[in-house]
Amino acid sequence: KLPIFFVLAAGIFLVASVTVYAVSNNDDDNDALIMNHDPSGYVFHVHSVMHPYMSNGMSIPNWDFDGSAVVTDDYIRLTPDRQSRRGMLWNRIPFNPPGEEEYPGFEINIEFRVHGQGKRLFGDGFALWYTKDRSVSGPVFGNQERFVGLGIFFDTYSNKQQGHAQYISAMLGDGLMEYDHESDGGAGKIAGCPMRFRTNKEHNAHARIVYKDKLLRMYVDTEGEGYDECFIIRRVFLPRNYYFGISAATGDLADNHDIISFKVSEPSPMTPSESKRVEERIVKDMAEEAKNGGTRVAEDPQYANGAQIEDDESMSIFTAIALLIVVIIAAFAVWYFVSEANKRKSDRFDF
Repeated sequence: KLPIFFVLAAGIFLVASVTVYAVSNNDDDNDALIMNHDPSGYVFHVHSVMHPYMSNGMSIPNWDFDGSAVVTDDYIRLTPDRQSRRGMLWNRIPFNPPGEEEYPGFEINIEFRVHGQGKRLFGDGFALWYTKDRSVSGPVFGNQERFVGLGIFFDTYSNKQQGHAQYISAMLGDGLMEYDHESDGGAGKIAGCPMRFRTNKEHNAHARIVYKDKLLRMYVDTEGEGYDECFIIRRVFLPRNYYFGISAATGDLADNHDIISFKVSEPSPMTPSESKRVEERIVKDMAEEAKNGGTRVAEDPQYANGAQIEDDESMSIFTAIALLIVVIIAAFAVWYFVSEANKRKSDRFDF
């Protein structure tokens, strides 16, 4: 009985494992874009910060840091794992590359690490900025409430869900609209993705933001296994002479928000996979806009249609557990029927 049971159980487990692998590597949802973390284009050193940070003494060339931010040999810590802290790092030089483009392209490659003592609750997160003003402290991840330009938010605590729900989102500020804290950005968000970028592991996370021809794209690598797409946004207008910056904040909850490097470069050429995805996204967006009278479809990507986007890892664990239960039940059923069949066969010859 036992050899047959183990063979069948192993076969079922193998099928389940392949299924889990296929789900976690679905081409449509989890197409990892394997890329080098270093930019391939020309790096604008006056807009970049990397080790060694203080090569000329007690300051970072072309950058200001303020608030709770401290500079070490290995990282720039925007906030420590302490409550009610704000820290910021701002480029002093506006982005004005050679050329005549009204909206010049750029690529940002940032290496970072968000970590702390909290296991269940932590916060609040950090933000990356390309804005008209610089170094204005405020309640939006350490920056001002009303800003003009681009904000990309790495949020580790959901006010709407009252718990941890790591989410990355983008917002284009016009100087009038406020960030909606109660709904984690609310209708001001134009794109986003659930992404577990917080880690207590030894490796750091990487993000890649590419802006070219009014198209904004973002990719994130949290495991060191390649970039995954976060969002693609069309018709984004980011003019010259805005400033790059990074800020972070803690409230009742806290975390360490560490920046290892921040590199601004010329945009890298699209890979075939990127180009295909962009084309598909443009076709999809145009179809949605046609249904909406030719205007951009406004929706909060985090809570679309009133539904909460679940954490990818939680869903993966749930799926794996469900499949494991199915495997155990199936294996037991096979073992039972085989045992009964063997028992009936034995009874036929029992005199």
